[in-house]
Amino acid sequence: MTGITTNFIDLFKEDIFLLGDFTDFFCGNRIGEGCSRSVYEYRIDPRYVIKIDRTNLFNNVAEWDIWHSLKDSEHGKYLAPCLSISSCGRVMLQRRTQLIKFNQLPEKVPAFFADTKLQNWGRIGKSIVCHDYANHAFYAGGNRMVKAKWWDDSIGHFKVI
Repeated sequence: MTGITTNFIDLFKEDIFLLGDFTDFFCGNRIGEGCSRSVYEYRIDPRYVIKIDRTNLFNNVAEWDIWHSLKDSEHGKYLAPCLSISSCGRVMLQRRTQLIKFNQLPEKVPAFFADTKLQNWGRIGKSIVCHDYANHAFYAGGNRMVKAKWWDDSIGHFKVI
């Protein structure tokens, strides 16, 4: 008698269709993609997204670390909450945001935000938060507030509010 398979690599290696079914069970539509990550609707709870890191840059780990370091601080209100992360950090659940417009962005943000781009921000309820904060200057001590210089991919240049 064979033992119960607990190693998912072996399980999926033997049946690639099972891997597809497993992924489709949790991942809804792809709603975004950047240089290193793909973002999917979380089929189980649409209030969340699944971020899959396609590289070894550990962007999910960076966001997870920043979220847990700042969630109870004055700067936590600027971050989309992270719910769960896989053991290697390649898959993460994060709170989903709704699209916003330029006039909804804050005038000032914590200095550690290194990628102040409209497309990295969204709304959760009445709060405007960053949902892509992996590119950061967090460890350089950037916790003061600074006037934001916003970038918009759709117009291809910076815009100061």
